[in-house]
Amino acid sequence: MRALTLTATGSLDHLRLQDHPAPEIGAPDQVRIRIHTAALNRLDLWVTQGIPGVDYRFPRVAGSDGAGVVESVGSAVTSVRVGDRVLLNPGISCGRCAWCTKGEDPLCPSFQVLGEHRDGTIAEYVVVPERNVALVPEGMSWAQAAAFPLATLTAWRMLTTRARLQAGERVLIWGIGGGVALAALAIARHLGAEPIVTSSSDAKLARARELGASVTLNHATQDVPKEIRALTGKQGVDVVVDTVGEATWERSLRSLGRLGRLVTCGGTSGPM
Repeated sequence: MRALTLTATGSLDHLRLQDHPAPEIGAPDQVRIRIHTAALNRLDLWVTQGIPGVDYRFPRVAGSDGAGVVESVGSAVTSVRVGDRVLLNPGISCGRCAWCTKGEDPLCPSFQVLGEHRDGTIAEYVVVPERNVALVPEGMSWAQAAAFPLATLTAWRMLTTRARLQAGERVLIWGIGGGVALAALAIARHLGAEPIVTSSSDAKLARARELGASVTLNHATQDVPKEIRALTGKQGVDVVVDTVGEATWERSLRSLGRLGRLVTCGGTSGPM
């Protein structure tokens, strides 16, 4: 099959479109999908640079997100059939350990992400466990289906599983415009919370208001913790969604109120 593969880490120059062995179903619970559309995440760019602690084996098929059509299924698969349109959950876990049985799949000792720890989605075919596919809803385009899973699942876990955001609570979301931040805004509104978002772009802030942000702050020109204290009567916010890391960490902590929760999924400003 044809695939976009990473032959070494360090730069985008190590990406190659080339022939690569096609994956085959190797277990009764597996599904083979012909990829129709793949999506690009910031994670995919980090992988090309090289992520500390990841055991890279080359060539590695790139891409974490994708959607396509079921081509074949293992003997134990019951939830999807050949010809179904499906999108992929890129987080692969064993499904059997104590963490998986508790619903905490990302804590599974063998947890892997497509495109990061194993071959990814920018290829003609992908094979994943049945539990990692879901039917594409009617009316959802291929582009939406491909781009939906990684950022949205990350934001959902942060706000619901970890932060346990409740209706009426205030949530500060850094860097609106990024995939996780946009998903967090939609989820916060869905849960009935009050989203406060930041960006250094006034255009992105204007779009965020259209998408339902209660308050928008330009973190390049405004003192975010000071503004938060003024907006909340010095109470602070209940939850902070921080995907930036080192550059915003101190301001995130100063924005939190009593019993506040900070959730993070990585740092775009560096590994610290």
